[in-house]
Amino acid sequence: MQYKYTDYLPDETGKLVRRPMIEITIFGPKGTHKELALLDSGADRTLLSMEVARFLGIDLVNARNGFTRGITGGETETKTVMLEIQVEYLNKIEIPIGFIETKNFGALLGQDGFFDLHKIRFERDHKVFEIKPV
Repeated sequence: MQYKYTDYLPDETGKLVRRPMIEITIFGPKGTHKELALLDSGADRTLLSMEVARFLGIDLVNARNGFTRGITGGETETKTVMLEIQVEYLNKIEIPIGFIETKNFGALLGQDGFFDLHKIRFERDHKVFEIKPV
């Protein structure tokens, strides 16, 4: 499936930033939540805000504890669980998702789980990207 880059806020030079963003649905015990996620080939794993876990009633008591670096300029604790998500126009999949406690953070779709299951082609010069299940 082909998607368009999302026009984002202008950078410090005033140039409009375009990002490969995609709407995802996260499934939890208390329902679903839609989130705009950045398709990030540089991210090791998929990350969501801890607020999403609380909203969906996701139990993190037995989550795998770890750390991620780079998102907040330092090391941030993660709690990782397997969850079902669905990318707009694609089938539902189950992937590991790390939850982090931070403000002003949306979602990153990263290598572990998501990129493993899809062929992804970025065509920034044409302002499109493509995601195909493998």
